[in-house]
Amino acid sequence: MLKAYLTIDDSPSPYTDTLIDFLAERNIPAILFCRGDRMAENPQAIIRAIEKGMVIANHSYSHCPAGELSYEEIISEIEKTEKLIDECYQKAAVARPGKYFRFPYIDKGDGDRLERRFGEITGDIETASLFGDDKVRQIQDYLKAEGFTQPFEKLTHPLYKNKAVARAADCLFTYSSCDWMLTRRHQGQFDYKSLDDLKCKIDDDPWLCREGEGAQIVLFHDQPEIGQVAIALITHMLDKGFEFLSVT
Repeated sequence: MLKAYLTIDDSPSPYTDTLIDFLAERNIPAILFCRGDRMAENPQAIIRAIEKGMVIANHSYSHCPAGELSYEEIISEIEKTEKLIDECYQKAAVARPGKYFRFPYIDKGDGDRLERRFGEITGDIETASLFGDDKVRQIQDYLKAEGFTQPFEKLTHPLYKNKAVARAADCLFTYSSCDWMLTRRHQGQFDYKSLDDLKCKIDDDPWLCREGEGAQIVLFHDQPEIGQVAIALITHMLDKGFEFLSVT
């Protein structure tokens, strides 16, 4: 059995309703890591997503890399977004299942954008020294004190053999769809230049497509420009026999 947790960054967008309808029609659970600035402009899309069974999580307020912000600014970004998430759950009349956070670009505060170099760090990940400066540790202490956790279970990717990753309060991923590479501003600049390329990436990933009891965390993006790309790739995963797991 192929198993994965579906996580989607950057919600809400003008495409959110379409994406949520697709997921709900197929009984696919997902965690939406939401930007606070976009929630403030379009809370109804997130309220509707909650009503459709999706889990809402924090992706900071302005999507600014944490390495470019002070500790105080990062905490403010998290707390402003938390307030909006709580309000959406209240308006949806649904109990919030937990508090989850993902850093934009997976920059945990030291300026290292791990999302872009994910493939580089997996070779010696068990012993790699990651996320070690004082600001990073201070943010982690804050997140843990505020009750943020990772909701994923039975992760088999070598990334989670690194103690700093496994014990972190923020949510990472173990597979990036790289759907963002097909946006107009990125098109042709990176390794994957077409939808077929991204489907082959899924097919060829040794951990994502490994049969067994373990699960992976897959990352997509909620952006109108690539909305159909995300849906096509999720459909491709369904066709391969993936089961998408709920965190609730």
